[in-house]
Amino acid sequence: MPGLRYTSGAQELWALVVATLANWEQRMNDAAAAAGLSPVSAWALVQLDPEHPISQKELAARLKCNPSTVVDPTDRLEQAGLVVREAKAADRRVNVLVVTPRGQRVRDQLIDRLFEPPAAFRRLPARDQARLRDVMRAAAGGAKTAQTIRRGRRARAG
Repeated sequence: MPGLRYTSGAQELWALVVATLANWEQRMNDAAAAAGLSPVSAWALVQLDPEHPISQKELAARLKCNPSTVVDPTDRLEQAGLVVREAKAADRRVNVLVVTPRGQRVRDQLIDRLFEPPAAFRRLPARDQARLRDVMRAAAGGAKTAQTIRRGRRARAG
């Protein structure tokens, strides 16, 4: 960061992480546009697991937003034939979002585009990639990585 004197190693680390994400918004916009979706609808679709339907309320929790916020994006996903709302078997008062076969294909394309590593990451030696991945996993509290998502998707496809 030009002109910034870092007050700690953690601050410098965070600035470097932010710098690596500089193109994320454009990547999201491009991937969403290629799928014919808004960035919000595209990200909502990525968050849905085709094998485990969830309610809009659960999707909102995953997206860390108010449940009313996901109504429009899920309506658009349904209108596009990418999800359908179905009554939950265990509680018919609750509707869940079920990813359609077409929705799964679009989701897979979005994941491929969004989680393709930037060139700067691909240039790192495998050993450095593994170290950085392990450190970031610890920092993220063990959150699922794109590789975990990808492995799960390929396992279903295979």
